[in-house]
This record gives sequence, structure tokens and C-alpha cells, in this order.
Amino acid sequence: MTDIQQLLSNKETKKLEVLTTPLNRLGLDLNRSILRPPIDRLLARIRRRGIRLKPHFYLGEDWGSVPGTTNIEIGFYDADPLLKELNKDINGWFNDSRVIDYLLRHETGHIFCYAHRLYTLAEFRRVFGIKGSFFETYPATDRYRPHPWSRDFVNPNRDHYAQKHPDEDFAETFGVWLSLPSDWKKAYKNRRRAVHKLEYVAKLVDRYGDRPPSAPPDYDNLDAPIDSIQATVAEVLGASLRKYRAKATGYIDLLLKKIGRYRTRPIETGMIPLAEVLSTHRKFLMDAMIRNSGVTSAQASSLIGKMATRSAAMHLHIPLARLDKALIDVASLASTLAANYAATGVILP
Repeated sequence: MTDIQQLLSNKETKKLEVLTTPLNRLGLDLNRSILRPPIDRLLARIRRRGIRLKPHFYLGEDWGSVPGTTNIEIGFYDADPLLKELNKDINGWFNDSRVIDYLLRHETGHIFCYAHRLYTLAEFRRVFGIKGSFFETYPATDRYRPHPWSRDFVNPNRDHYAQKHPDEDFAETFGVWLSLPSDWKKAYKNRRRAVHKLEYVAKLVDRYGDRPPSAPPDYDNLDAPIDSIQATVAEVLGASLRKYRAKATGYIDLLLKKIGRYRTRPIETGMIPLAEVLSTHRKFLMDAMIRNSGVTSAQASSLIGKMATRSAAMHLHIPLARLDKALIDVASLASTLAANYAATGVILP
């Protein structure tokens, strides 16, 4: 018989739990995520290069920067190892540490430009070939036609992204300048115009690096922060849940949602967290499971622990006036899960 803890916490179960969670309920904290070290490395790098700019990082639907601000959006799917694995499962790719560092440098280039309104400078417009409005001349879609043999642009990722728009040209050039403090002249020695742009970036940093931003911080001007996204991870990543459901041996979220209701605040008048009910009545529930199904104390404890953990993660509450009814429902569910396991070796029928 498979160990009950393995059934409750197998990888497919964890993936399905995440996939069915709305982004605004993931509980991600950028400062405690795997993204904090690369962000700290970036900040240390720009300080060493004489740049006092302090980007405002936040987790959102995708990578990007908000035009005219110092706000940098980081794709939520890079904030957690399981999310990265899911993105690889579903979309066939994930951003490794090298790409993360590149994206941070690139987006910092954007906000350095925005913070000092460099796009208003005549020389800047001439060097990067700006014609017309800086922000309103982007291609209508992400499709663009680069000249693959052009020597006028840096091309760190071999995708010719700098040719999409002058804004991207500057960000790519800034990123190369930031990543190759002493080697970019050598790396791009056969691209005279690209070297000219890199030299111009160095001049701009000398001129503006230690200045406070011309554009004041605007922390409210965010593009798709995760706190505003009610769609689930599966919906945002474009995942089919079928293959995960087939192997998610411990997925009990739907059963718990039949008992508790989601509430955004942990304490609300007339409501009590379902996890608190499970914790307070843990002994009673375990005794009922052992008596009715014959599972061991350790097995009963694992089931109650799983129910409490998932109830807390989903912020499930019950009306205090329905406490007795909820307790009966919880005891019934726990006993049913325990009986399934004792009889068949699986938790879910």
C-alpha cells in the first residue's frame, strides 16, 4: 500500500493545487522568493556603475516595464520553483538564471530611459533613430522584421530584439553595457554603430547616473500586478488540467470548498477559519477516523494536517452560526477519505 503521505503530497497534487489557484491568492512574496538574489545582484551592479536609480519591482502576469515610470514587472512564473516547472510543463520553456539576469538588466535599461526622460533629448533621438512619438510608434503586434546581418545593433540573445523599436534598442544596448563593463568594445568591434551606441550609453550614465529621476515614482501605475488578477494559474498559463487530475492523488480542494467559503480577510464578523475548526477539534476528528475506518493515528494525523493546510491556503471560512453543521461535514469527509484509504489504498474514489 502506498504511504498516505506520498498520496497526499505527490508532485502532481501540488501542481494541481497551484494551477487551480487564482493569481491573487498565490501568496507570493517577491522579497522571499527565488528572485530576490538576482534582484540584489542587479542593484549591487548598478550601484557599482554609478547609478542611483531604485527600480520598483513587483510580480505580475509577465515581464515588462511601465512606460514613463520606474516600475518593473516580473513574471510570476519565475518566482517559485514549482511555478517554473509548471511553465516548462505547459509552455515548453522556463527562464534560467542567465535569462533572469538578462531580463533584469534589460528592464532596468527601460526605466533608466524613462526616469530621466532620455527620449526627449535630441542626441538620444538621433543615435537611436527615433521618429515621431517615442511611446506610440511600437509595432501593433510583437512581430517585427529584423535585418539579421545588420551591424547597427547589439544582439545579446541572437533574436535581433533591439531592432523592434528604439526603446528596445536602448534597453538592449544598456543591458550589454551593464553586463560587459570592460569587454563590450572587444565583443562588438566589428559593429561600429553598435559600439557608438554603447559609448553613448556610457556617456548618458556619466551624465545622469547620480541624478535623481526626473519622473517621480508612481507605485500605483502598475501593469497587471498579481494582486489584481483573479484568473487561475492554469488560465493564465494556458494549461489543461486533465493530465494533472489523473495523477493528483491527494487533491481535496474541491471537497473542502463544499464546506468552507473563501474570505479575503482572516477575521470577519460571524466567520471562523475552517483551518481553526480542524485544529481545535483535531483529536475528535482523528478518533472518529480511527474508529470508523481503522487507519492508524499517524495516517489520521496526516489527513487532518492536509485538510487544515489546504483550508488555510485557500482562506476558507465558515459561518460561526453553522459551526456544528460544519463540524459534522468535516468529520464525514475525513472519515470517508480515511475509509477509502483503509479499504483500497487510495484516498479519492
